[in-house]
Formats: sequence, C-alpha cells, structure tokens
Amino acid sequence: MQLTEHFTLEEFTRSTIASRLKIDNSVPDELMPNVKLTAIKLELVRKALGKPIIITSGYRCIELNKRVGGASTSAHTKGLAVDFHCDYGNPKQICQRLIDTGVQFDKLIQEHNQWVHIGFSPSNNRQIVLTAVKQGGKTFYINGLV
Repeated sequence: MQLTEHFTLEEFTRSTIASRLKIDNSVPDELMPNVKLTAIKLELVRKALGKPIIITSGYRCIELNKRVGGASTSAHTKGLAVDFHCDYGNPKQICQRLIDTGVQFDKLIQEHNQWVHIGFSPSNNRQIVLTAVKQGGKTFYINGLV
C-alpha cells in the first residue's frame, strides 16, 4: 500500500525479527492515521536531505518492541517514529541538516553514530535533539548533537 509518493506501508512494518519470530507486525486500523502522518513528514525529511532514505525500523507492535528492547513508551509503537539511513552523510550530519533546514519533529536522535531516529507528534512537535551513546553496555542520552 502506497502511503505517499516515496513510502509504502510495507517499509513501515518490515522486520526480520518479526518474520523470524512469527510476530504479526500489522498496523492496527486506529494507528493508520499516525503512520500516514509519519510518511508525510518523512517526505519533508527526504526533501531536506535531497536523497532517498531507507527505513530500518518503523512501526513496531508491542510484542516486537519488547523483543528488540525498545522503550515501553516508544513512538514506534504508535506509528509515529522511524529509524533510518541516508546517503546524505553520517547520522550527525543528517541530524544537523534536518535542524538547519527547519524540519519539524518531536524527537531527533543520533543513535550510536549508526542511524537516525526521528519521531513526530500529531499536535506538538517539541524539537528535542539527543545523542544516544553506550557506556558499560547501557544506552544514555545526551542533550544535543555530540
């Protein structure tokens, strides 16, 4: 199902872990407006970067979110966040570009210098910017880009 010009529902729900564990990661009907909103916002991200983006983790049902170690309050479980890669540059450069071009988001996280997490809100995008780092096997979040 095509959500927007460049994004499909399949991109949002694809998960090798869900497939391997036989977890149904279908988006419930009540969350489809969130997924569509996220796809629309991702079109703005793609435009700001000038290159395609590859979603590595989109919607996650509660069971899948638990299995991947996601936070219980994760916006992924509401269809309002994705993790992605882009040929634009490294995660820090991608985040900086999105900030500089004024893309509206709720939360933008440069994750372990490996990927970018971006979350959206239907009503109040707070423009929170964080950097995730691992120390002693645990993830910590630092305000801003590091």
